[in-house]
Amino acid sequence: MNSLIRVCCISNRVRSMRPDTCLDYICSAIDEVRESSPDIIVLPSFALTSASCGSLFHNITLLDSAKTALDELRMVTADLPCFVIVGLVIDDWNKPAPVCAVLHKGELIGFVPAEKSVTMKFDGEYSDKVLPAGTVFSVGGCRFTVLSYTPDKLTLKTADILASGCDLVLCPSCAPIYAGYISDVRRAVRLISKSLGCAIALCNGGTGDTSCPYLFGGFAGIYECGDEIRFAAHKNADPETCADIVTADIDIDIIGAQKLGGVYVKPYYSIDIEETKKGILRRIPQNPFLNYPNRDAYISELFALQVASLMSRIQNSGIQRVVLGVSGGLDSTLALLVAARAMACLELPAENILAVTMPGFGTTDRTYQNALGLMELLGCECREISIKDACLQHFKDIGHDPDTHDVTYENAQARERTQVLFDLANQVGALVLGTGDLSEEALGWCTFGGDHLAGFNVNVCLTKSMIRAAVKYVADSDLFEGKEISRILRDILDTPVSPELLPANNSGEIVQKTEDILGKYDLHDFFTFYFVKYGFRPIKLYRYACVAFGTQLSPDEIKEKLVLFIKRFFGAQFKRSCAPDAAAITETNLLGVNFYMPSDASCAAMLEELESFIL
Repeated sequence: MNSLIRVCCISNRVRSMRPDTCLDYICSAIDEVRESSPDIIVLPSFALTSASCGSLFHNITLLDSAKTALDELRMVTADLPCFVIVGLVIDDWNKPAPVCAVLHKGELIGFVPAEKSVTMKFDGEYSDKVLPAGTVFSVGGCRFTVLSYTPDKLTLKTADILASGCDLVLCPSCAPIYAGYISDVRRAVRLISKSLGCAIALCNGGTGDTSCPYLFGGFAGIYECGDEIRFAAHKNADPETCADIVTADIDIDIIGAQKLGGVYVKPYYSIDIEETKKGILRRIPQNPFLNYPNRDAYISELFALQVASLMSRIQNSGIQRVVLGVSGGLDSTLALLVAARAMACLELPAENILAVTMPGFGTTDRTYQNALGLMELLGCECREISIKDACLQHFKDIGHDPDTHDVTYENAQARERTQVLFDLANQVGALVLGTGDLSEEALGWCTFGGDHLAGFNVNVCLTKSMIRAAVKYVADSDLFEGKEISRILRDILDTPVSPELLPANNSGEIVQKTEDILGKYDLHDFFTFYFVKYGFRPIKLYRYACVAFGTQLSPDEIKEKLVLFIKRFFGAQFKRSCAPDAAAITETNLLGVNFYMPSDASCAAMLEELESFIL
């Protein structure tokens, strides 16, 4: 993938006053990463000298040794097509100057000054090699700069990062460590990369340096738009280990979709990327919607936001009752739990929820009993209204054979249920609560004018997997008293996902299983996330999915479901264009404020591109 840039951070061991030893460690580490074909190798500041030399940095012997080590490193890396950034101290008119040398194929491109030496005035052989702080370079279209700050000061330099307009910031450093420092840095850098929409490669050195008055320790991490792609620390505390090494691919398509912007600066030096890389060196989660460090805390917050959104609608509208259909499936279960919690928080009686179960031709005893049991245990006003007779009359009115189980047969049931709910809402003065989720919204897996309609929807920002996680969260919590509620919720979690619009088999079991028809929701949610949030083209969706699901699905299966996703996603936009009100409580969703496309947009070009690539 041309949009992937392979970055390698090498936090090498050092030996105070011994640039030659430092170089040996660096060369051993570079030998380890050659086969991975990195586009950029970044080493710490002071990688060739160590940071603790103090007054000895004024000693010309040390500075000459550092220059010699740099020249040798140029020769060692002359056969590498990548950038190499390494920190050292050199002589600047009899003053020690901490710099980062930028190398490419054995050539010294220039010196980027460290934070404290921004007024360098080299003469002699280095007179044309001094680059201003913030100089922009480019590799394969990825624009990057070198900011040699200590990690704790990086938070103060966000303006510099933003002004550069770069996709990637290299942060070579050599800061002393103390208890809690590394975890604080990891958290801070993750937040910076997220807020600015960029990648940051952090490489802190110093392992092997003196332990008085400071302790130095190597660690390295690669971050992209808030995600920590790779991290390593303290592995090189073992004297036999030459370096902490992290290598990862950053994706400039993802960065481009998230980057805040900045002033475009023409790169000082640009190179192309090599097409010899193997695989993808980054973690690609199967469920990116739930890719959070503390998933349980995220689900808890998500449920609370669902409740808060409904509370706000009830308070602002003055409508203190809600009505919803409860099928015994995941979506309506979560919506009912949200409604019950909202009423409790508003100190309104649970009877203000009119919960209606509407058995049809495909309703099984399992879902029917779970719906009734949950409604009663939560203290709602409960009603059971069968839709069978009404649908049979409707089939007679329109001349449809009820033995023909086609789309008319299915959608008539969904629309009948919706009519019942809206009429009941008129009758009791209530708000119709929608239950459809993001997975169904993306695929159009709902009936237009049926379950597609509601007065307010609390589920539409959650995928099916998120719905499942939220129901499990409630089942494991003490939000609702009683073990029986937890038992019912766990049984609902174990029930196959189905609209139950087709008659059950002779054993009374569900025959219409949604994932048997559409494919796994996890795969379609994966496509939805990368298509909506980052605008991935079909070829890239396919490649990413092959990495994430390659051990479970064949490439042909992934391609088949991707074609289905594209067709259904484009074909369902007319439903999303007139969807019910909902609060945007997740970062990535299909509400019009975050994503919009014409209802009649064609997907032909996307399908043609995918087909031509696969062939």
